[in-house]
Amino acid sequence: MPFFRNWILNNWHLKLFALLAAFLLWSTYTSEPAAEVAYVVPIEFRNVPRHLELSGDAPAQVRLRVRGRSALLRRLSAADLGVSVDLAGAQPGEMLVRLTPDMVETPYGAVVVRIAPAEIRLTFAAGN
Repeated sequence: MPFFRNWILNNWHLKLFALLAAFLLWSTYTSEPAAEVAYVVPIEFRNVPRHLELSGDAPAQVRLRVRGRSALLRRLSAADLGVSVDLAGAQPGEMLVRLTPDMVETPYGAVVVRIAPAEIRLTFAAGN
């Protein structure tokens, strides 16, 4: 029992100071206001079947609204974000693809709030 008493009470003023400093750092970090910023981001089409090719007017980019800490969003650029659409199950003809926040690659702490347009229409034709 004396070991634990010495372990806790030895240098108690330094331990209390460390605890207060950690609390102040944590409260400063978490109290930073959240912000929202809009970005125009290109769409990347992945896993397009070899026998198909995109035809018609496929959208090249979408508009994202991203929420996060203001310090993070100040450092963030459109190049740090990416929208990936997996077309592995595509068939010839028209296909309606719903864009979801899961398709957007964002850094930790950033959350996609809105994607415009939320759906894109793609047309596939048989290729060579």
